[in-house]
Amino acid sequence: MSIPLNRLYYYIENISKQIYGDPIVIYRFDPNGSKKLEDLTQLRYYTWSDLTLLPTLICNDQEPLDFNFYKNYQSIYSNNTFVDLLKTLDIMSPEKNFKTYEIFDKSLVVHSEKRSRNLKKYQQNQHITIYYWSHALLALDWFRYAKHTLIQKNPKKMFLIYNRAWSGTREYRLKFADQLVDNDLVMHCQTSLSFIDQNTYYKNHKFFNSDWQPMNQLENYFNNNTTASTSSADFCIEDYENTEIEIVLETLFDDDRLHLTEKSLRPIACGQPFILAATHGSLEYLRSYGFKTFDGIINENYDQIEDPVERLHAITVLMTQIANWTVKEKHHKITQMQRIADYNRRHFFSNKFFNQIETELKTNLLLAFTEFENTKTCNQWITHWEKLLLNQAMTDFLETNQNQDYPTKSQFELVYKEAKKYIK
Repeated sequence: MSIPLNRLYYYIENISKQIYGDPIVIYRFDPNGSKKLEDLTQLRYYTWSDLTLLPTLICNDQEPLDFNFYKNYQSIYSNNTFVDLLKTLDIMSPEKNFKTYEIFDKSLVVHSEKRSRNLKKYQQNQHITIYYWSHALLALDWFRYAKHTLIQKNPKKMFLIYNRAWSGTREYRLKFADQLVDNDLVMHCQTSLSFIDQNTYYKNHKFFNSDWQPMNQLENYFNNNTTASTSSADFCIEDYENTEIEIVLETLFDDDRLHLTEKSLRPIACGQPFILAATHGSLEYLRSYGFKTFDGIINENYDQIEDPVERLHAITVLMTQIANWTVKEKHHKITQMQRIADYNRRHFFSNKFFNQIETELKTNLLLAFTEFENTKTCNQWITHWEKLLLNQAMTDFLETNQNQDYPTKSQFELVYKEAKKYIK
């Protein structure tokens, strides 16, 4: 995304410093949405010795975690004489997945997902993990004007559906569009579809899961959507005035993880009833933060279906049932759903909800910093540098380098002396 997020990370930095008592180096992906390690950069400028001595907080809180991707990642750093020297010596830093400078054997990783195999991999491989629902804080910022917006309903369609990017974890969205066609639901939807994503036409897309390959010629049923995927961080008043229920197409669907983004909170901020196309158990995840859902008015059993193909089918079955409501049923049920949507909107903008997210972040940071202090060692860093110092080229580099971005002799001696305190 091109949306500026640094204010969120300054906020995390400030809370972390209050809890830990000393400065913390915050790493985040800039631009947001990038997965390149070269774009995992510190929030502030630090000399090499500061980057090495201070605890590191790596923020992978916008995108899902991907341990294997970074384990095998080949970084490309330009004009970095120190890294070039390390490559020449063929003694790179100890494997830590996210490659940073700090002397400590464990790194701290901020994330936004639960029920995750990737999360367990990080926990089992020298990382202390810190969960908070990052997209909730972002949504409170991005949708703040919805609190002051009067939405006057004049519905022309039953369902509002934003169907934009479909590559990567989102390829199920193509099959969803296909099922709208098969179930004669298109006429009930205010929607469109991106026929090209990541410069690939959907018919030429190589599906990771072949179950998501559409059978229909989708151009015959949908207008082309050319809106940027970053539009999920905005809201359109007219879209909510013209529809009754939003079908939220989340980033993760064909997956086990709980990872809800701002997409799930947009209809809540706008006071719109919704059906959530996400991983199983996502409605319960929302309820754990104080929101209400619509079970008893509509059938929300789809949320408990673990098989993603069956879950998607259950969603379109539910949509068909809703589309076939009589005028009397529609008035009665939409009125009931709207009461819940109005409650959710009030809760979203309440101090109670913000305090819950902030408390969650502070509590988990405190637990992480406590574990960090209790398990603080530098064994790998010491072993790594003892190997490096056997090479004359490295000792020459330390003697001659004056650039504070890389180790100078005085910086190295300071760091080495400090690291020796934490050998176990």
